[in-house]
Amino acid sequence: MQGNIWFVPNGEGHAQVMAISLRFQLQRSVAVSISETGESSEPSNSNSFFRGLQVLLVDNDDVNRAVTQKLLQKLGCSVTCACSGFECLSVIGGGGCSFQVIVLDVHMPELDGFEVASRVRKFGSRNWPVIVALTASTEDLWEKCMQVGINGVIRKPVLLHGIAGELRRILLQGNTVM
Repeated sequence: MQGNIWFVPNGEGHAQVMAISLRFQLQRSVAVSISETGESSEPSNSNSFFRGLQVLLVDNDDVNRAVTQKLLQKLGCSVTCACSGFECLSVIGGGGCSFQVIVLDVHMPELDGFEVASRVRKFGSRNWPVIVALTASTEDLWEKCMQVGINGVIRKPVLLHGIAGELRRILLQGNTVM
């Protein structure tokens, strides 16, 4: 780090104004960064990792679903939404599942995300599609997630870098259940 410090004395020789100038060298990062205004400032190729990723988003809350959908789309994902566990099962149960990732709220009424994940895993491969839990809960859910075949957890309130980090981690680890 380089820089300068100087002051401008007043008529009596005491510091009246002090200034500091610092020079930093910034490193490029492929990680998504969020400014104080909430806008992402991604390098142009950072979302290419997620471009075209087929995601089924399941959340019974309209606002949460809309926000999460926009964030996933901002990453480059192709998003289909469902508003209940039953709708999720209906969408993927009708034949070959084209979704690579299911982002699933685990605390839904009637049919919670844990039961949905368990049923999805009965349809076929334990490793595909990747299932990511979406929760506002502060309790540790890892053990329960592993038991039903959930690959990861995204905490609410959902943030762009949180989604990107967890999806990247899961997809790079080879799509194995934790």
